[in-house]
Amino acid sequence: MSLKDRIALFLATSFYLGKFPVAPGTVGTLGAIPFFLLYWDKGLTAQISITLSVIFIGIWASYEVSRMYNDKDPSFVSIDEVAGYMITMLGIDPSKLELNQALTYFILGFVIFRFVDIVKPPPIKMLEKYPMGVGIVVDDVMAGIYSWITLHSLIWIFKF
Repeated sequence: MSLKDRIALFLATSFYLGKFPVAPGTVGTLGAIPFFLLYWDKGLTAQISITLSVIFIGIWASYEVSRMYNDKDPSFVSIDEVAGYMITMLGIDPSKLELNQALTYFILGFVIFRFVDIVKPPPIKMLEKYPMGVGIVVDDVMAGIYSWITLHSLIWIFKF
C-alpha cells in the first residue's frame, strides 16, 4: 500500500474510527470532535471553510479507498459522516453558550444527524448513485443539511 493509499485510508476512516467493528458510521462520526475542539469557536466563516475542506478531502479519500477495495461504498468509510455532522452543527458557537447548552446542542445534533443519515429520506438515497467518492459523500452532505434545518428549527422553536 502506497503512502497516498495509507493517507486516504486514514482520512476516509476518520482516523480509523470507521474501522470500529460495531456501528462504524456512528463511531466514525465522532471523528468530528477534534474539529469542534480546535476551531468551532472561531466563527461561522471558519466553520464553513473547514467543513468545505472536509467535504472535498472526503470526496478524494473516499474515491481512493473505494478504488483500493473495489467497493462502491465501503462501510468503514466515515469521513462522509464527519462532514454531514459538521454541516449539522454550522452556526453553533460553544464559546457563546453555557456548557450544558452546548453539550445539548452537540448531542441533539448528533442524534438528529445519525437518524437522518440512517433513514435517508428522499432524495438522499438517490444521491448515493453518483460515482464513488461523490456518491459516498454527497448523501451525507444532504443529510447534514436536513439535520441542520431540523436542529436549528428546534433551537428556534423551543429556545433552549
